[in-house]
Amino acid sequence: MLIIGGSGAEETHAAGYEAGVMAYERGAYQEALKEFRALAAHGKAPAEFMLGAMYFYGKGVKSSDALAAIWFQRAAAKGDSNAQLAFGSLHINGLGVRQNLVKAYMWLSVASDSKVQGVRRQAILLRDEAAALMTADEVEEARRRADAWSPTRAGFSLMEKSSESE
Repeated sequence: MLIIGGSGAEETHAAGYEAGVMAYERGAYQEALKEFRALAAHGKAPAEFMLGAMYFYGKGVKSSDALAAIWFQRAAAKGDSNAQLAFGSLHINGLGVRQNLVKAYMWLSVASDSKVQGVRRQAILLRDEAAALMTADEVEEARRRADAWSPTRAGFSLMEKSSESE
């Protein structure tokens, strides 16, 4: 039996993510975009979340709620609580997605289990606001969906080179 040690890929990914965050924070959005896209091509949820944020706020790219929703959804499905909060929030007002309070409540319920205090607090607040607009049956359906949810495994994703001028 052949046992192969770690390739260092995770350390490389972590270093790339940190470089992307540092570039983003200093306003070097094209550099951040390059780092996050490379990591997102490997299915790394934190990078997918950051791409969603960049599209949502129009940082280094043309603002697009629809593209933000796609990136947030990818990261949320893998268990990124920041992305779950963002994706649920988009569903409340129908930004980049069709308004769907059941999906909003479901994603915000999942995010409310976050270990990050700020995420948990904000998810609960938004979830409760969504519930005030929902029927009892809708809330029950959303709770069932949240209880049944489990993260998908990160993996490779195919990304086409954007023709968008960035």
